[in-house]
Amino acid sequence: MATKKLLMVMFPIFLISFVLLGCSFNKTDFVQVKGDSITYSEYFKTYDGLDARENIKYYKPISIDKVESSLPEPINNAITTFDSNRLPFTIDDEKAYLITSTDEDGNTKNQVQLSYFSRSEYDEVDDFFIVSITEVDENPLVDDILDKYDTVGNAFKKEFLIEDLPIYQQVITTNSALLYKYYDYDETRNSIVTVGTAANEFYTYYNGYIYHVGYLIDKEKNNEEMQERMLHLTRDYILGNSM
Repeated sequence: MATKKLLMVMFPIFLISFVLLGCSFNKTDFVQVKGDSITYSEYFKTYDGLDARENIKYYKPISIDKVESSLPEPINNAITTFDSNRLPFTIDDEKAYLITSTDEDGNTKNQVQLSYFSRSEYDEVDDFFIVSITEVDENPLVDDILDKYDTVGNAFKKEFLIEDLPIYQQVITTNSALLYKYYDYDETRNSIVTVGTAANEFYTYYNGYIYHVGYLIDKEKNNEEMQERMLHLTRDYILGNSM
């Protein structure tokens, strides 16, 4: 009789646990696939250590329209609705990527990449705007960075996100650039790959996340007015202002 009562008590607990786990699992539309590398800021990797992440898991990209309802908490709260009409090019392709890793204590850390591409008639990337958001435990920007140029001589500017929180801007002003990497999906291999290219970049920390943004447009169009426009757009995205 006691055994029967115990089973009657435990069954609802198992049922509740099963339902909760099921809801958590069904919430995501991401399907795990293979992958071969990770992305990070080439300039800031010595500050944040994101190039040293381990136990990486990759997921097949989904439409950005689905991303807010599909991401695990709490990183879904860092995703902002974005009006792509504010970009200086027409969007032909947009996707959301999820990459996870574990820290030294075994805790899962999420990285989300939101990609907006303009493509040529040959389906090659012409222009892009890419937002990478990575969960971290500490702010890597506690020390002021006074550099005026990055390590290959491009302009390096310190702006402000809010009050005393900096946002750093790297602008391609020479014929060379630090390597900028982003995630792409190889359908033939069913695998996430990293693409290396050049980009104008923004980097900041806000509310537990590192935001690393890269954009590429025609160099002649990227004048000071455009740089300011992209700074405001990036700042608005991070702060969740009306987009």
